Amino acid sequence: MPLIGGLLTLGAIFTPAAYYFESSGHLIFWMWGWYDRLGIWDYGMAKGLISDPLILNIGTLCTVLIIVGASIFIVNSISAAFMFRKGNRFTKTVLWLWFLCGILLIIAPFFWMVMVQIFPPFSPIPVGSDPPLNFWSVFFPSWAVITPIITGALSCGIIIYNILKKM
Repeated sequence: MPLIGGLLTLGAIFTPAAYYFESSGHLIFWMWGWYDRLGIWDYGMAKGLISDPLILNIGTLCTVLIIVGASIFIVNSISAAFMFRKGNRFTKTVLWLWFLCGILLIIAPFFWMVMVQIFPPFSPIPVGSDPPLNFWSVFFPSWAVITPIITGALSCGIIIYNILKKM
């Protein structure tokens, strides 16, 4: 299970983290700072890195944490599979590592979502709009934010279930 979750999470890094669509265009964000804009604010098309260094650094840090957590899942799952084939049982170290990586995969996207909410890089809604809107009332979370949370929750949940089952 952690191997599949790790592979899905690594693949999700290349998908958008937040998006906004309307009939005249779209605005799409990746967690690591790339954005794609078409027709929003009548500026035409634009692609590039977010100019706000705070959000760019936070997004890059969260992306690196997710890549590290998913890579540990993958490598550790493969080595645990070889261990299991030889007749050995999973050690507590392997289970603790999966649990900690699961926590890391849950915390990193949530941290990015909170920081983007506090310091929004763009907003397609004017600042003086009524009612005042925030980043997540306009944008929708996408696969790059959802997948690490699901992977981390499933990993932690399975480990907690196995620990409680042994009691």
